[in-house]
Amino acid sequence: MVVSPDYETLVTPHLDDMRKYCFYLTKSKWDGEDLFQETLLKSLVFFLHTEPYLDVKPFLMRVARNLWIDDCRKRRRRRMAKLDPPKVYYTDNDYVEVRGTLEWMAEHFPKRNIEMWLLFHYFGYTMQEIADDMSCSISAVKSVLFRTREWLRNRHSLTEHRKVIYLDVERWSRAVMQDRPQEIVKH
Repeated sequence: MVVSPDYETLVTPHLDDMRKYCFYLTKSKWDGEDLFQETLLKSLVFFLHTEPYLDVKPFLMRVARNLWIDDCRKRRRRRMAKLDPPKVYYTDNDYVEVRGTLEWMAEHFPKRNIEMWLLFHYFGYTMQEIADDMSCSISAVKSVLFRTREWLRNRHSLTEHRKVIYLDVERWSRAVMQDRPQEIVKH
């Protein structure tokens, strides 16, 4: 990939300040360097597709800050998931409702659509996190979520009935009941 000379001239004067800011945010040399690299990559991709800002420094700092916030949220979610002991059985009436809803979805939607929909709408994952965890592109995630929303809006006209895989339904139900999104991703 050829880097635009405009990008280099716009970003180069701010590299030292941006590196210091990344170290300040992360409080770690290694994490700061990773954040610095991710910020440069994300801003480069942005500038390749849009007209660059004239005042680049605030934009770079905002990108770094948003990337760091996303990373902290992801780490916190994973840490909380490890602390939560799994339940062996369910006595909650909500389980029946969750299981019934997921069985209905399994009859009408592909497995991938259900998993992305749960991660996005129920667990609050970003599209980037879903793309990373499910090894696909962000545009694929957007497309799947859009189609799933459209199908749900027009659910009264759904006629397709798929073979339900009850192991998947049980795994999704357990993930929702135990608030463990990693159960959806690790299959």
